[in-house]
Amino acid sequence: MVQVTRPSSLTPSTQTRVAAEVPARAKGAQGFNAIVKGDSFSSGAPAGSQQVNALRLPIPWPGKGEADKIGWIQKAYPPAKDSTAEFMKLNQAVRAGQNVMPPEAKDCVFLAVGGLLSEAAPKQIYFDKNLDALEAQGLQVGRVPVDTDMGVEHNAAIVRQAVLEASKNGKQVVLIGHSKGGLDSAAALSMYPELQEHVRALVTIQSPYGGSPMAQDLLDNPLVRYGVGGAVEALGGSIQAGEDLTYDSRKAFLAKHPMPPGIPAVCMASTTANPTSPLFAMEEYMQQRYGVKSDGLVLPQDAFIPGSKSVTLSGLDHLDSTGTTLNPFKPYQPEDLTLSLVAMALKMPKGG
Repeated sequence: MVQVTRPSSLTPSTQTRVAAEVPARAKGAQGFNAIVKGDSFSSGAPAGSQQVNALRLPIPWPGKGEADKIGWIQKAYPPAKDSTAEFMKLNQAVRAGQNVMPPEAKDCVFLAVGGLLSEAAPKQIYFDKNLDALEAQGLQVGRVPVDTDMGVEHNAAIVRQAVLEASKNGKQVVLIGHSKGGLDSAAALSMYPELQEHVRALVTIQSPYGGSPMAQDLLDNPLVRYGVGGAVEALGGSIQAGEDLTYDSRKAFLAKHPMPPGIPAVCMASTTANPTSPLFAMEEYMQQRYGVKSDGLVLPQDAFIPGSKSVTLSGLDHLDSTGTTLNPFKPYQPEDLTLSLVAMALKMPKGG
């Protein structure tokens, strides 16, 4: 049995314990594709790109890479609804100290699902501020103990057990997944229909729901696949954790397990071009090779669940939204971000 809970040293009076049975482990487009407003991916260099351009090197990337796969999900499924303006209003209210949570939030349990390899990060610097913001509202929170170096289907089973345990007292569950944690959460809802009556809403933060060009490019390289796969498996993980983030794997999985209707979903994505970001090299790689802006790992074009409410922000890399980072200029803090996204999700009717 694995306990799902906040660290006992942090606000123990409101922590939620959830038990879960863990299964046994068994090339390049040209130009810019900048985010101008909301979910609009129209061409044109972003403001301030001249300074970043000075850092670019003319690297001849071989082949077209994933150019024809980027954004495939927007063409294959009903689009998400751009709700960035709604987020901005809520975020402004949160910053002004207003309580934006609907009363039903007291009847919910909020479970965080971490991203790839996030269990290696100290809990005090990953997802902690997000959960602190909810606890400050008197809400129950917990962490789902997914094996963050294992595949989506493996972790979906863990999410299932956590949801069933958290809902035993009649409360509804709100899943909040960061990066791959959003895929694990959505997979649980897709694979286990019995969860639908217990889950009030799903919030994904920078999750590559349609896939990631970084994952596909890295694993398409035999040397990288062999090196990374061997290292991950030596640590007790599985290369499947990375494989599940590729475009090919996401297409196959969603064809078999589409997101069920009726569960409110809010998906946030972001872009940045910050030379001080630890992910700047990857941001530049995707900008130079594919002409797209990203958070360093995920593109907004690939981040939205079909039919969800989508929020596209600028100025955040893939670590800024859920971690304690050294970026003093990030325009959105994890606490405010979480309250605004959750409030958006709870304002959506279930089953609608």
